[in-house]
Amino acid sequence: MAANEVENFPENFTADKAKIALREILAALTGGDVLEALEAAREAAGNDMVALMTRVFPLVTQVTTQVIGKYGFTQDGVGMLFTIIIIFVGFHNPDITTLEK
Repeated sequence: MAANEVENFPENFTADKAKIALREILAALTGGDVLEALEAAREAAGNDMVALMTRVFPLVTQVTTQVIGKYGFTQDGVGMLFTIIIIFVGFHNPDITTLEK
């Protein structure tokens, strides 16, 4: 399925915008209150995979959906297609997976 055939996929979303969005996601996840919340959730979860999925993953998802909303993706589960698309595109474009500035 081509990217433009995916429902709710922004037509003007490019590899360059993907790199910028990923940088914004990383910055949001590694700064301030979000980082503190993630560290606390990770510590509380310990090595329990279910606890990680119920404590850490929702925080990461919330931050990610807020950022990708700026790029025309919906801020819900459909918008999380962003992550899948980035992984797919990254396999074909090493510039995205390296995130070099």
